[in-house]
Amino acid sequence: MIRYVAMHRKGGPLHAMDESSPAHGMRAKKKPGHRPGAESPEERIGNQPKKNVLRGRESLYRLLAENVSDVIWVSDLKANLVYISPSVKRQIGYAPDEIMSHPLTVTTKKHLRQAIQKALKYVSPERQRKGDSARPFRMAVTRKDGAVVWTETYMSVLQDRKGQPVGIVGAVRDITERKMYEQALERSESQLRLLSQRILQVQEDERARIARDLHDQLGQELVYLRMKAQSLAEQMGDSSDSRKALVELVSLIDQTRSTSHRIAESVSPPIVNDVGLVRAVQLSAGEFSKLSSIACYVDVAVDNHGVPKEAATAAYRILQEALTNVSKHAQASEVHVSIKKTRKTLVLRISDDGVGLDGTVPDRSSLGLVGMRERARLAGGSVEITNRPSGGVQVLARLPLDGRRADLQARTA
Repeated sequence: MIRYVAMHRKGGPLHAMDESSPAHGMRAKKKPGHRPGAESPEERIGNQPKKNVLRGRESLYRLLAENVSDVIWVSDLKANLVYISPSVKRQIGYAPDEIMSHPLTVTTKKHLRQAIQKALKYVSPERQRKGDSARPFRMAVTRKDGAVVWTETYMSVLQDRKGQPVGIVGAVRDITERKMYEQALERSESQLRLLSQRILQVQEDERARIARDLHDQLGQELVYLRMKAQSLAEQMGDSSDSRKALVELVSLIDQTRSTSHRIAESVSPPIVNDVGLVRAVQLSAGEFSKLSSIACYVDVAVDNHGVPKEAATAAYRILQEALTNVSKHAQASEVHVSIKKTRKTLVLRISDDGVGLDGTVPDRSSLGLVGMRERARLAGGSVEITNRPSGGVQVLARLPLDGRRADLQARTA
């Protein structure tokens, strides 16, 4: 047996073939009327004999299949293997004969059959016109030595001349190392989410402590200071300059108490004090209009009943950040805030009529926008920030009311 590969003059294999060499001293029989070295046109394709070309193609395909690192397999439409490449020995420790002589396990064959059915869905003319191809599927496979190997399989449907599916060809790649990196990344992301959640919780606790100190300690001290100043003012004469100064001092103390109360409410939302989300949103909108001179309209179609603290706090913080962005960047004349319930989801919408987002700057670089998304994600929901067709920005937050992840695809009325 002689195995060789014919090479094209420009480089690269033209075909490969296996051909038995004649025995020493023996000559091939000639057909009557056949000149030595002469071949009929139908026996030739180009400059190569037809049999050699066919034999070469088969040998080339087999050569490729048997030397790639991926495992190449062919099955019928019922998940019965008809060929598997020798590389399966390197990948899972079983020789091709062992795989072919023993049927697949029930679990493996079930997964393979499901994957084949999915692959067949992509044979439709519509999907072929769109250029769609079957998506790969992953599966954990136990090696002969008991170790677990993660594999990723790409499949193509074999069709006859009429375009009818007759089988499946697949390429299996070992992705165990990639899977390990993905699992490590998932663990890292999970730890970061827990850390972010913990940081936000500590932040809320610290804000609540500061708000209590402002309300209780500083508030009481300001009340005591006002009483002293008022008492001294009453002891002074009506025309005394000292009395006028003390009256001004009393007025300043009243302003300081009002400022302290406003800071306490902004640091720790009234939700913490059981005022409720609705009242907190109304107070925040009123304070925003007063400080920014931008009209803020509130439409609340829900009550405080059934709104968990996590969702209420996240909604309030998202509202605060959105209004801050409007006052700093939007150049808007009015803002509309609406809150409603859809199924088991709290929907918060903040829209303005300003200049909109600058498309040249990715919103991932804005800490405020990132903070809103993180707040919603830790509460199990989502935030969408988009430019409005009529101008301005819309912030749409969906937060779950049942402690589960919100339906991010749910339509809002």
